Amino acid sequence: MKKILIISRCSWTLYNFRLGIMRALKDKGVKVIGAGASGDGFEQRVRDAGFVFIDLPINKKSINPLSDIYLFFKLFVLFKKEKPDIVHLFTIKPVIYGNFAAKWAGVPKIIVTITGLGHAFLTDKGWLRATVQRLYKNALKHCQTVFFQNNDDRTLFIQNGLVSSEKTALVPGSGVNTTQFSPRNASSCQNKNTINFLMFCRLLREKGVYEYVEAAKRIKEKHPEVTFTLLGGRDIRNPSVVPETDILDWEKSGIIQCLDEVVDVRDHIAQANVVVLPSYREGTPRSLLEAAAMGKALITTDAVGCREVVDDGINGFLVPVRDSQALAAAMAKFVNDVQLCQAMGLAGRKKICAEFDERIVIQKTLEAYGVGGKT
Repeated sequence: MKKILIISRCSWTLYNFRLGIMRALKDKGVKVIGAGASGDGFEQRVRDAGFVFIDLPINKKSINPLSDIYLFFKLFVLFKKEKPDIVHLFTIKPVIYGNFAAKWAGVPKIIVTITGLGHAFLTDKGWLRATVQRLYKNALKHCQTVFFQNNDDRTLFIQNGLVSSEKTALVPGSGVNTTQFSPRNASSCQNKNTINFLMFCRLLREKGVYEYVEAAKRIKEKHPEVTFTLLGGRDIRNPSVVPETDILDWEKSGIIQCLDEVVDVRDHIAQANVVVLPSYREGTPRSLLEAAAMGKALITTDAVGCREVVDDGINGFLVPVRDSQALAAAMAKFVNDVQLCQAMGLAGRKKICAEFDERIVIQKTLEAYGVGGKT
């Protein structure tokens, strides 16, 4: 029996983003093991889904070389013990240290997915970017396939000599289950009193949280009846996490309703009319895919990863990065023309089903594994 290890940043990403491919592999008789950092409450959910979950010391916030060496050691020991036929690595630290460990442990095939460039590429610290690029360049020599979730990231890696072009392939993000995420009738845009804007994501600065709040302030000055919801958890391992004090201040001011992370976001999407993600850069944002699959109009930035999901003026609007005024202007279009919600939502659903269905990602991944047959 073929054995495949799928390693992600944490059990949350494993459960929410990788479970589809894990189930597809299991259906084909492959033994699948998932691994990542524990502590977010999703490790048992992975196990309840029928998979082995192994805890790994992945500390996203730390840049301590000793902790990274320890991660490499744990990965090496894991690979030597399990002797997998294939290792599939997601997110920066598993990709970098997992490649080195898998090569040294003699893993026959190494697959990588670059899910986004993250804080290391967005930071002003040039030394950090340079260090990460050198690590990527050396690590990616050892893998057979590198999946990218948008062509901009793929081009950047190739042009900077981080990976050879023949190793690369494109997938439409992590995909979305268009059956699980389908339209509901929980909300409608019959008048402006019903308009609810929703942003759901990890609460990080580069997701555009502050721009969302500032745009909400502008809209509520003229339309106090419009509601704004911010849904997501604080990833304290990330250096750009939004301080809890800011979140409390926003709630006290009545600008937005802040909700903690939930296991199933569909009820909240259903109650929204427009989903917003003013991110600075993404791989391909799962939140936008899920919202569009449920027939919601979108507003996002004309940024890498985000622009792939929105055809400007068709299923939503694109606005410049870090521009809360332009974001508010896009929001105002929905407040002033309520028919846009439904029309753009219908267009978005069609786009997701045609271009971003999870089955497309799974099939391309199975082909890279050498596990044949349609899903």
